[in-house]
Amino acid sequence: MKIVRGLTGLVVSMLLISSAAATELRLTIDSSAAKAVLAALDNPALTLDQARVVAKLPGNQGLIRKAISYGRTADVDSFAAALVATAHGDDKAPDPSQFQFGVVRKQAETLRQVIAELENPKNGLIEGARQRIALFTPDTATGSITGYFVVGGTSGGFAFGDPTFFLNLQYFPDAVLATTILEHELFHAVQGAARPIKAVSDARQRCLTRIGMPEHMDDLFDSLFVEGTASAVGDVLALPKDATGIIGDERKKVQRNVNMVSRSVTLFDLSTHAVASKAVDFDSIYELGFYGDEILYALGYVMAKTIEREDGPPGIAALIRQSSGAAFIDRYRKVKDYGTSADAPALGAATLDWAKRMAACNGG
Repeated sequence: MKIVRGLTGLVVSMLLISSAAATELRLTIDSSAAKAVLAALDNPALTLDQARVVAKLPGNQGLIRKAISYGRTADVDSFAAALVATAHGDDKAPDPSQFQFGVVRKQAETLRQVIAELENPKNGLIEGARQRIALFTPDTATGSITGYFVVGGTSGGFAFGDPTFFLNLQYFPDAVLATTILEHELFHAVQGAARPIKAVSDARQRCLTRIGMPEHMDDLFDSLFVEGTASAVGDVLALPKDATGIIGDERKKVQRNVNMVSRSVTLFDLSTHAVASKAVDFDSIYELGFYGDEILYALGYVMAKTIEREDGPPGIAALIRQSSGAAFIDRYRKVKDYGTSADAPALGAATLDWAKRMAACNGG
């Protein structure tokens, strides 16, 4: 896997070339949205028209889209109004979209420094992320991916299933930590670029119908897969164990969840049962497992790291290529230490049964 990287203005571009398949995946990282918000917050004479220009930048459109996904009213005008109010020092102005620019303003100098460190090629941070991502990137990943550094809102990193991702530096005001989270979010985009086949596979769908796959079981298994593998690639626990400050805090949070992986197993098995029985709506199941404490991230991470230890990064890339969360679970149950080690906890029989049957429909 050969990758060429260049830096032009506000945009870092990377070209991933798979010599085996003669395919290309172009990656672009754009910090203009974050820089524009920080500059606007430093302008006490900011006008609504100027703020609307900032709101229309693609990265900030992602913040608006994310706010809407939480059920909030959000658009260019609400973004601009919140930005102007904060720039003018009006901390009591309504912020129904929860862009939280007041919080951003308090961190503005730190955030500018983080962006500068990330973009400085001498630090090698983005180059290091580039190298790590390449290890796990299957040769089926083609096209273009754009990542945006943003500030504001209530989500640290997010994607929408298309070839874009967003990293909110407000939540990771440290360049080293931000690089690790960047790897996580970037890998989500790589997953999307490499996994287009399942949605159009008529044969697979007929097979899933034949085995009576419950609605949303695929969604549940895929969510565990994509978050688990992304967490293993953007591995917070690979950061120094003696780290302090925000890195230390983030590492402790992740380590705590991994140490309690038995809790994650129980929740996942209960989630499988709830989906199969239709006892609980899927949105509630997903919210419990993948929002807040992100309990199921820990299980997916442990599973992915266990598979990586046996198969190496190409093993993860191969699973991404297979385009199936069920195949991920089915491969995990075959690892050497399955069920006999804290690093490879056993899953419930019903969960494994559904994964095995669904993986067979995918050729797994």
